[in-house]
Amino acid sequence: MSSAVNDLNSTVPKRIALINPTKFLGNLLLAGGLIQQLCELCLQHDSELLLVLDESFCDLVGDAWPGARVVYYPRRALSHGVSVDSVRLWLRCVRQIRAFAADLAFTIEEDSVSHRLLHASAARRKVSSTVHRYHWGFDQVLDIPRSGRAPGKEGIWYSYRDVFAALGLPIAAVTTDRSPTVPAYMSLSPPTPDRALLERLATSGLELTQPIAVLHAGASKRYKQWPAQQFVALAVMFAARGYQLVLIGAGQRDSEVNTNIMRALASTGVTCVDLCNRLTLAELASLLRRVEIMVGNDSGPSHLASALGVRGVVLFGPTDLAIWRPLGRQTTTLQHKHLCAPDCTRHHCQQQYICLQSIMPQQVLAALGLNLGLNSDPGLGSTSNTEEK
Repeated sequence: MSSAVNDLNSTVPKRIALINPTKFLGNLLLAGGLIQQLCELCLQHDSELLLVLDESFCDLVGDAWPGARVVYYPRRALSHGVSVDSVRLWLRCVRQIRAFAADLAFTIEEDSVSHRLLHASAARRKVSSTVHRYHWGFDQVLDIPRSGRAPGKEGIWYSYRDVFAALGLPIAAVTTDRSPTVPAYMSLSPPTPDRALLERLATSGLELTQPIAVLHAGASKRYKQWPAQQFVALAVMFAARGYQLVLIGAGQRDSEVNTNIMRALASTGVTCVDLCNRLTLAELASLLRRVEIMVGNDSGPSHLASALGVRGVVLFGPTDLAIWRPLGRQTTTLQHKHLCAPDCTRHHCQQQYICLQSIMPQQVLAALGLNLGLNSDPGLGSTSNTEEK
């Protein structure tokens, strides 16, 4: 790191805007700890900070940014196409960003929305974090590698951190004397389930005083999705070990997957509660605080469970595990990458994503320390962040 970065008294712009309306919960959780450090830095230096975030995360992280102003990008309303209302919402978002009059505005993601808002920000200095996709209209374009990084620093957390370092923003992760720096999720403080949520869960047949296993069978991409029949088999094994079963998710695709799983479980006589599209993110976080196990695909809810300290397993397909590995110490990852063909990619696989499809429910149980027979203690499990290859 340069001496300017390592010096805590380095000049910090008086008005900073971080434009980060990512739609991916996992990305926000992975970058959120660094953003919280930026909040602390701005408070220490009497600087003002504006954060632009996706509105869907408001109830989960709305109070997680001390001292910062937050503008929420109205993605859901804008996704319905161009209309008078959508144009009005877009302009309102842009006006709020421009009114802040940032000395420095920057991005940490590669998405087009972040860069369109950065273009429109009217900041005195506009910095893009990706030299590979967006070049025009910025005062500076950073060349921050997101793959092919040095061993031990492959994770996306390091790429995010390097953006702050390149901008000379002396957040703790950049200036720390610890060696090596330990990546971490953002700090979350979900409330305990309120009375209304408790009543809804009880009506669904869920008893929070008994052990619960949560399953997230959906994913944003098909190549991230473990077969539904494997989730069914795993659910039967959990039920035989005394766990209540809960399916979570959001959106039509998750709902369809869960419906198929529920139908298959009904034929086995196993009871399961489907909470897909029935919880806000804040309510999901409150519930996850009360469960024993979470098993899911490479997805935002899996990162949320890992960030909250839930013991669990995350199932990876062709996604680069080194980049997107969950950061929780109690989270285990499973991926059979050694079975892939040399030319296998996320979008081209001649073996039907065998790296994910070949993972067996028994391996998930073993990763959780539950492959000990039907009388296993529901409180017994793994506490390491490991992977099977």
